[in-house]
Amino acid sequence: MYIELLILIQIEESPKHGYEIKKEIQKDLGYLTDVNNNMLYPALRKFTEEGLVTKRMNEHSGGPTQYIYEITENGRRRITDLVNVFTERDAKHQSEFLIRVSLFRYISPDNRLRILNMRMKDLEQLLFDLEQRQEQHNIDRYRDEVLRLSIFKLKAEQDWIHKLMEKVAREKE
Repeated sequence: MYIELLILIQIEESPKHGYEIKKEIQKDLGYLTDVNNNMLYPALRKFTEEGLVTKRMNEHSGGPTQYIYEITENGRRRITDLVNVFTERDAKHQSEFLIRVSLFRYISPDNRLRILNMRMKDLEQLLFDLEQRQEQHNIDRYRDEVLRLSIFKLKAEQDWIHKLMEKVAREKE
């Protein structure tokens, strides 16, 4: 799940306490995902138990106890593993795909192309399905409007992916 990846990347960038991690993710990708405490703190507990992060008490006066989380070498290896895993199932979820694209700096050009091709394949099938539905000449014109908008968005995403593929191909040269 991309939430775990986003949390680990925030900690890799610099040691942070939980609230900072949450705010940074929301600042960077809040339009794509929401991180709540019920996701964040169980993940941090799990990462600590697995040795992916260390936790130390923040020594400051007043206020509630804060823990600062810092990445370990095992945590860095997990980031590499997580960032490169992208399945056909992931390609079907726009948020999963867009978050992965936002992390392309961690991914090799070949793997970037693999991810882009997987998403493109999924979009092609979805576009085909929607165009088939549109040809059914339904009486409901509002349903047809929604279909038209959906088709427009899919085609726009395909154009965007083609441009990304060209950029990645130039990077490989």
